[in-house]
Amino acid sequence: MAYSTEEKGLDIGLLCHGWKPDIGGVETHTSDLARALKERGHRVHVLCLDYTVGHAPYSVTESRIDGVNVRRMAYLYQDQRSLADMVDNWRARDVVFAWLGERPLDVVHVHHLTGFGMGALRAIDEVGLPFVMTLHDYWPLCPRGQMMRPDGVVCEVPEPETCAACLVATWPQLMPGGEGDYRKPERGMVKDDAEAATARTAYAMRSLELPHRLFAPSAAAKAVYVRAGVPEGRITVCENGVSSEALVAAVQRLRADGVRPVSSRGEVRLGVLGSVLPSKGTLELARAFKRAAVPGLTLEVHGNLPPYHGDTSYADELGELAAADPAIRVHGPYAIGDLPQILAGLDGVAAPSRWVEVFGLTVREASAAGLPVLVSDAGDLPTVAAGGRKGLVVPADDQDAWVDALERFGTDADARRAWGTSPAPVRSTEDMMLQLEEAYVGAVRKVTRLEPPLAHPVAPTGDAPAAEGPRGFLKKWLGRD
Repeated sequence: MAYSTEEKGLDIGLLCHGWKPDIGGVETHTSDLARALKERGHRVHVLCLDYTVGHAPYSVTESRIDGVNVRRMAYLYQDQRSLADMVDNWRARDVVFAWLGERPLDVVHVHHLTGFGMGALRAIDEVGLPFVMTLHDYWPLCPRGQMMRPDGVVCEVPEPETCAACLVATWPQLMPGGEGDYRKPERGMVKDDAEAATARTAYAMRSLELPHRLFAPSAAAKAVYVRAGVPEGRITVCENGVSSEALVAAVQRLRADGVRPVSSRGEVRLGVLGSVLPSKGTLELARAFKRAAVPGLTLEVHGNLPPYHGDTSYADELGELAAADPAIRVHGPYAIGDLPQILAGLDGVAAPSRWVEVFGLTVREASAAGLPVLVSDAGDLPTVAAGGRKGLVVPADDQDAWVDALERFGTDADARRAWGTSPAPVRSTEDMMLQLEEAYVGAVRKVTRLEPPLAHPVAPTGDAPAAEGPRGFLKKWLGRD
């Protein structure tokens, strides 16, 4: 839907991990949000990372993509010497300061701080701009981002000793017990790995007190932060919108055109979309697939196979399974434009995640396109199955249950048809944007005491409660009773 702006609206800054042509769930989400904001009459400015090899660290480049002003900061993590450097990066903070000073921003929405560090929140706060933050994963609580240890155990809350052992195994070059510096965020030194983990997470938690609003894409993600000590009233659930109309239309056209080759007819194809990581459970699904051995059922894995914090063994084992079984097909990375073609050739999509999944974009897109879903019970994924109307929910680490689910999916055509034709519970991007717009305008009103010029009125509403001081989990990390 297009709007007449009449030169009104807000200048909104989005601080992101990546931007087009970068690929990822958060990148898709923020791109859709920017489009909806522009249609609403706002102007969007982006600061993100640039992973291009050869650029000087912290140098910036400018571009304009789809009407959005994009500034990229070159960074390849080459100067990190301590765990503190992940969250307290002064040079990156200076880049944020410069962006805030050079762009006419009314409000900032922070989406991810990898590379920039939590100090970016302090930079925005020091400038005095209204700002909000969406918690797309658990990186403020866990440097690995997913609250999942190298041995596959999912943590309920961060614990200093447990975190220390996990981080030494992941980044020995950053930890005192390995080759890392003893620097503490802001100032001072730590004496050991447990204190380094404590200081890093305490700094991140203190930083989360600064945004005027915190959002989580699901109640499941909010619960993780509340368990960790963030006051429940500080976080508002804002389910991500999914721009599915064009995708659904493209998939329907391709199916009508007979997208599948003759050689594949008679097969039942189950897809897995996205990066192959231990937290996503693709290897475990492939093992269950081999056990199930359903005639005619194939497993189609689409996505990149990156090292997981330097370890390639997970993707390597999946490749070995595929080499030994022609029904397991690893297709590698795909571009956003390839998604309609991929979905049109599938009979269903699985998300066998093992971590507390924050949202689950790929299965939501598949569900909107009329595909059944097989999802684990991790985090927010069960909501995609809509109480069994759109597919099956399977206990994340129960191999026997996954075997049963694969057998049902592969042999029960009536169930697949019913799951595929049931309406998908997908929120629109415009609906999400309107919730966020209300928060932006509320933050501007609260900070400036002025009424912003808007192309479309936003009624005054009660703002979120003010940030509270250290409590619960944070007191424990800071050594307080």
